[in-house]
Amino acid sequence: MSDKKWIDYGALILSGISIVIAGLSASYQWQQSTRYSDNTHQVLINSAKLGMYDLYLMNYKVANVTDGTLDYGQLEIQLDRLHQNLATIKSIDPTTLPKDDAINYQVYREDLNTVITMINSYVDAMREDTSKKINNSEKLNSQEATRNNFRYGYSITNKILERDKTELVQHKDLYENGDKLAIKEMEDKK
Repeated sequence: MSDKKWIDYGALILSGISIVIAGLSASYQWQQSTRYSDNTHQVLINSAKLGMYDLYLMNYKVANVTDGTLDYGQLEIQLDRLHQNLATIKSIDPTTLPKDDAINYQVYREDLNTVITMINSYVDAMREDTSKKINNSEKLNSQEATRNNFRYGYSITNKILERDKTELVQHKDLYENGDKLAIKEMEDKK
């Protein structure tokens, strides 16, 4: 064989190897993307479960307190955990998620932020003087009416996370089954 034919065969073999390497690389990238999406989906489910647990603990503490014995610091533990939970969710890069996962990520992130804002307001409603700087040893108003108000806030916020968790587990679209329906209800009431 001539040297020219060996060069042609060599080029053909290198081209074949390059195609195989490119195919393996594309397959690896696709697997990594799928794994990231699956992991992110599970992180959202876990976040909802942890949020529900923290809300439950707060409600338990409020429901089982005797008048005048509940300190702000007892609820601050769960409030801090909810904020850490949100920080974990915020660390996810939504630009790397498929379209369906990206909308669920955005809706869930907004819902968790809303839950935190709402439960903070219900805790603040138990404070005697909200103009003072928060102190962990500050005694909260734990009279029955105040505790009932907190329980109401707990039920609302827990329902939000419960709905999100259930729909995420079932791989449903949070926007289609939540926000979009709420918009339709508001428009229907006009």
